[in-house]
Amino acid sequence: MQPVEILGFIGGGIGMFFGLPQVREVRRQGHGNGVSLVSWILLFGVSISWAAYGFHLKSPSASITNIGSAVMSGSLILALVSKERKPLLWLALYAAVLSTLVLTLPSKIVSAMLIALVFAQTPQVIKSYRNFRLRITSAVSMNALGVSSASVICWIFYGFLADIPLIATTSCIALSINLTIITLEVLARKRSRSANPQ
Repeated sequence: MQPVEILGFIGGGIGMFFGLPQVREVRRQGHGNGVSLVSWILLFGVSISWAAYGFHLKSPSASITNIGSAVMSGSLILALVSKERKPLLWLALYAAVLSTLVLTLPSKIVSAMLIALVFAQTPQVIKSYRNFRLRITSAVSMNALGVSSASVICWIFYGFLADIPLIATTSCIALSINLTIITLEVLARKRSRSANPQ
């Protein structure tokens, strides 16, 4: 194993657990208000796509840890949706389609797809902005965002050291989106406290 793969395993290992604080927060509060289900469905797709891309690159760290991240994202999706739906079947179909696309499409199209998928958190940015504007304290976990940011920073270094510009670029974009959400949520919580002093 190449030494840079160790950094990938560290980044991916941290990233695998990024959904855990969010699952705990939803269960603790008893609701998922302010948490974007669409973002988590897209994040599940991101993990599956990067796992397939890691398989294509023969990068054990990218494939194994992204499978773990997909399992974590899937568990949050299951916590957010009603039990009447059949989310496991849809998640499996979604994973199969994305994996097939990543493994069969030309590399330029796959690169464009992976860059587009990095914007999976955009619906959460919109919800967090709404939380800020309406002075709502949401169920968005700051711990989850911190864990995600630590993971993404490792992937930025991995991308540069492994000379994979696609990973470095998408990781930089993901970090800026995380920081935007963190800022909006912190400001929303401050506004909510000032509007409702105890």
